[in-house]
Amino acid sequence: MKEKENSRTNNKAEETRHVDELVAPLSWAQRLKRVFNIEITLCPRCGGTLRVVSDITDPDVIQKILDHIEAQPPPLKWATAIQP
Repeated sequence: MKEKENSRTNNKAEETRHVDELVAPLSWAQRLKRVFNIEITLCPRCGGTLRVVSDITDPDVIQKILDHIEAQPPPLKWATAIQP
């Protein structure tokens, strides 16, 4: 009788482990969407798909980019097409 209980417990542990292995971790884009409701994979202008082209982690480079952005005037809004 104990052998059946042990085998059931072992099977349950194996099933749990198997399910955990099947669950893929969330990407950083999925985490931002889930936590902050930020959709960073879609272009806000056209709805097209965006992709990551660089991952910048050096604080000096980040500061240089931010300083450059602050020195620039804000981008102009895109004109919308008018139907004839």
